[in-house]
Amino acid sequence: MRSPPSPVNLRSPKSLSLRHVLTAAFLVAATASPALADRVVVLRATGDADTMQLDAIEDAVIESIRGLSHEPIGEARAYEAQTNVVPQTANELRAVAELQNATYVVVPIIRNAGPLNYWITLRVGYAPATRVDELDAEVRRVRQGPRLAELLQALLRPEGLSEDGLALAGEDAVGRREEADTSAADAERERLEAEERARREAEEAAAREAEERARREAEEASAEERARLEREAYEGRDRYGVADGLWMVQAGVGVRPILRSPGEGGVLGTLELRGGRGFEGVPGLELRAGVELVFGASSSFAVHLGGVYLFSPFTTPIHLGASVEAGLFQAISGNRVPSFSGRVSAVVAWNPTGSLYVEASLPELQYLTANDGVLVMGASVRLGTRF
Repeated sequence: MRSPPSPVNLRSPKSLSLRHVLTAAFLVAATASPALADRVVVLRATGDADTMQLDAIEDAVIESIRGLSHEPIGEARAYEAQTNVVPQTANELRAVAELQNATYVVVPIIRNAGPLNYWITLRVGYAPATRVDELDAEVRRVRQGPRLAELLQALLRPEGLSEDGLALAGEDAVGRREEADTSAADAERERLEAEERARREAEEAAAREAEERARREAEEASAEERARLEREAYEGRDRYGVADGLWMVQAGVGVRPILRSPGEGGVLGTLELRGGRGFEGVPGLELRAGVELVFGASSSFAVHLGGVYLFSPFTTPIHLGASVEAGLFQAISGNRVPSFSGRVSAVVAWNPTGSLYVEASLPELQYLTANDGVLVMGASVRLGTRF
């Protein structure tokens, strides 16, 4: 009869060893993380620059170290108790590094800081070899990051500074070239912008000039058009005695105080009826005849023949002129001897609508030969029509 198989010994040395190896491999894989190359203590930047500039340069140094795959440790982590003494010797720098389990200590010292550049002395202590390296170099702000990176890369080496690293000391030639190129590019851009501004200003000035010229031309054209219309209106204005017919009839009243008389003075009042005829070839000239009834200082009647000339100086139907009349003055009572009458006057006529005319004689100067001469002066107003 076969005996049952013996159970497997799960705690055999072979099984236990394999399990431990797998577990260790798993833990290593689970906890593994990328590590930075070295720890670098960065002390506070010092020098002849203000606090804001020193802080900014210190931050730039830290960023450059991080960019070189090192682990920068700022001054606040480097010292529990602050000290005003800047480490200088290899032993002092190594002591600072050992406090933080770091490989390097970087001391940035700034001088001649300006708006475009500054000079930096980078003192680097390498703890494993108790060694100090220094580089004094110019940093142009136009390429601060790359310049600090190349300086620190030359210093953060176990081998120390090489000949190529030492060549980085002094002026930042690349930065100066980039700065010159940037200045040239800025100057070119400013030149192009100035040319563009000048071009725009010239275009705007030309546009304004063209607009002003167009405005002046429009004003001149408008003024010429107004002048043309005014000339046409003046040339086509109403002439007295032309547009409304050659014949005229009017009635009116007059008042003529006696200025000089051998007898007593007084006032002559008149009721007037007149007729007239114009001529197509002589606008404004009109021959007239009239009858008047005289009352007041003398009861009389008078007959006059004469003419008037009225010119038209306005586009509105207002006519100015003068009249001359001569006739017979006959008294009805008293001395009934006929008297010669002569009269001159200034005349204004207004045509308010259609063929209706309002006319006034002011002043009127009249001379009568009766009683050794009588002189009267007054005015008369008449309303008439033309046909």
